[in-house]
Formats: sequence, C-alpha cells, structure tokens
Amino acid sequence: MITGPLGVIVMIRRLKMGRLSYPGRIGVLGLLILGLLFCRPVSTAADETGSEAAVIYTTKEMKPTLYMLPTEVRMLSLQSGNSIRYESEDPSVVAINGYGQMHAVAPGKARVIMYEGNLKKIYTVVVRDTVDIIVFAGQSNMAGAGGWSSGAPVPTKGTAYEFNLVSEDNRKLVPLQEPFGNGTNKSHIVNGKFVSGNGTLSSAFAIAYYKQTKVPIVGIPAAWGGTSSRQWLKDGLLSATLKRMKKAKKYLKQNKIKIRHIYVVWYQGESDGQYAVTAESYIKNMKKIWKKFKKSGAEKIFMIKIAQQVDMLGQNDTIQGAQEKLCKTNKNFIMATKAPASMHENFFKWYSDVVHINQKGLNRIGKLAGKKAGKYAKSHSGN
Repeated sequence: MITGPLGVIVMIRRLKMGRLSYPGRIGVLGLLILGLLFCRPVSTAADETGSEAAVIYTTKEMKPTLYMLPTEVRMLSLQSGNSIRYESEDPSVVAINGYGQMHAVAPGKARVIMYEGNLKKIYTVVVRDTVDIIVFAGQSNMAGAGGWSSGAPVPTKGTAYEFNLVSEDNRKLVPLQEPFGNGTNKSHIVNGKFVSGNGTLSSAFAIAYYKQTKVPIVGIPAAWGGTSSRQWLKDGLLSATLKRMKKAKKYLKQNKIKIRHIYVVWYQGESDGQYAVTAESYIKNMKKIWKKFKKSGAEKIFMIKIAQQVDMLGQNDTIQGAQEKLCKTNKNFIMATKAPASMHENFFKWYSDVVHINQKGLNRIGKLAGKKAGKYAKSHSGN
C-alpha cells in the first residue's frame, strides 16, 4: 500500500479513472477535506528577533478590552520565565515590566504584548480619564454589619475602585471589592466592639451603576455604626467624610482624572428610630447634612429607606416616613430603593439578626439602588 502524499496522488488518479470502489471514493474525499482543514496557513508576525510568532488577537469573546485609570497597577498575567516576555507599544500610556505588571500612566489607548514561546498575545488597554465619585455613607447596615464578603458579587476590573484611605501607599485607586471600607467603616455591634471587614452593598451597587453608565466609580467609604443624624452633625462624622472627599478629589485632579458626578448614597436612620427622633428633627438634620455635602461638590443624596428592627416593629415608622417625605418634597434627595422597609416580612431570608441585613439582602439593596442612581446619572450627563 502506498502512503503519504504520493499515496494520495495515486488514489486521486484512480478516482478519476473510475478504478476505486464506492467506499474507496468516499475515503479519498474524506482525506482531501482533512488535508484542507489541517494544512491551512497560520497567520504569523515577526517578533523583535525576526523569528515568526503565531499571533493571537484577543477578541471580545476571548478577552475584552482592558480598562484602567491613571496610577492603577494590575497584573496582565502571572506567567513568567525565560520563554515569557512583555512589552507595551506606548509606555507613556501604559507601562509593563518583565513580570507582567501593568502601570497605567496617562489617559489614552495602547497595545500590550505578551510573548509566550512562539505565541504573541496582543491586548488592547484603554486608560480612561473620567469617573463618578460615590460616597457610601450611613451607619451599621451601610458598613455591612450583617454581611459577609464571600457572598458579595465582584465588579469587573476597571469598572469600580475604592479610594484607599487606610494604606499610605501612593496608589490610592484599588479595585472595589469586599470587604469594602475594611479598616475604615466602623460597625458597632451588641458586644460593644467595633468591627469591619464584612461584606457591604457597595459591590452590587457598583455593578448595577456601571451597567447603566459605562463610567467607572470611585467609592469613598463613610459608615459608622450606631450613629444618629445628630451625631453625624455634632460628632465630626460629616467633617471626616468631607475631608475624605476633598482628598479624593485632589488626588484625581493631580492625575488628570475628570470627575463627572459626585453622589452620596445614604443608608442611615435606625439609631434615630431607636432614640425616638421626630420626623421634623430628622428632616432638619438631613437638610443640614445635605448643605455640607453640596458645598463639597455633591449633586444628590440617594436615600435608602431603612428597615424595621424586627423585635421592635413600628419603632422606625417615623424615620421611614420622614425619609419618604424628604424625597418627595426636596429635589436634592432621591429615593434609591425602599426594599429594606419590607424585608422584615421575610426575616429569615434577609436578616442576620434583628437589626442587620444579611449579605443576600445587601446585594439586593445595592443592585436596586445602583440601578436607580445609574439611570439618573445617565440621563443627567449630556451624552
């Protein structure tokens, strides 16, 4: 039996002469098809050494465009070794070292290349120049006292950042993920200790917000558990929050990052209910708080209607009503979601204890609030 290319040629000649049986003819046709499939030319491109390397252009299906902000540091790949090389076609936009660590330098667009053996992987990196600032302010439910970080969704890299208030690292923009505000948010619990490190609603909010706007957010944590609206005004909590905002704005400006919108997401009022604060006093305090936020550049406060304390049903009715009235009568306050107000009807599904919402509930609240705020931002951005 003749094999190899010569064998194929002989079989083709026999096919033409009609000297092959019907099964034989089918076999020859099958060989021809396989030959066409496996002998296609491969797209190649020369690397710096002049050798040919197969090119993999990363597509949306394989790998989306990578989005970053100036000063952000991110690993392109964890692969390293003698057969791995990295380069940037424009280091003034994004630089990359020999370990695959990218550093976003300035707004713009550039390609980064990973050489892996005889493969050349090409990625497009867009360093953006515009963000929205979101201040996540409130008390223990904003701090995530009943949440757990492993149960929270994770925003896609490049869509949401936390302004780093804890580390002295010069890089202040870190990927927003749970526990958001770890070491900054303070959640007061029954045993009198202050804890942080739980999951919050911020990640779910960020995902829903970005889905509407396609603009990344820079989140500023500002939650202190067990605090009333009066304490926010009298105990320095508002002043501390405004200082964080000022610091973030300065950093963004220094790094040529434009601020499109500044919004406050407010989830607070349970302590006012516990202290039997009147609706009039709560509204008065909130207007004072807004005045300070506005002076610092905030455009709106997105209010999250508080939940009931399950062992004291009705205790928070007055504050819930005050929040509703505030959003109906004052254009500076927008009701982001009323979802927490009815969660006591399914206590075991949404609560971690009689006061605090669990991570499943926080995810739902964050998603609804983020969608509402994102739609508003989209319709008020002139694009």
